[in-house]
Amino acid sequence: MATRTLEERVTVLEEIVAGLQTLPGELAAFRREANSRFEQIDARFDQIDARFERVDARFQQMDDRFSKVERRISEESEQLYARMRMLHEELINRIRIGREEGDGGEPAAPRQPRRRPKR
Repeated sequence: MATRTLEERVTVLEEIVAGLQTLPGELAAFRREANSRFEQIDARFDQIDARFERVDARFQQMDDRFSKVERRISEESEQLYARMRMLHEELINRIRIGREEGDGGEPAAPRQPRRRPKR
């Protein structure tokens, strides 16, 4: 292995130091570029967050509408059930009155169920 002279070694060291002197500027440029890209990414995330907030608001509106529909169905079901119950009771009373009028005022005996023919 050949040994270098002192002058060669100093020259190599000077070249290395000269190259290193540009390093702070290169790092600063890299840092500016990286920060700029991160700012762009942050701005994009802010846009995405805003879109998600709008979507969340729409879902909340849909949830509110479904809740209103569920309440309305529940209320109408209760009203329908009450109306059906009233009509049922009215029908039973009419049947009872019809039997009483048909039999001269006495309640009729319960009917026997029909028998099915054997196969």
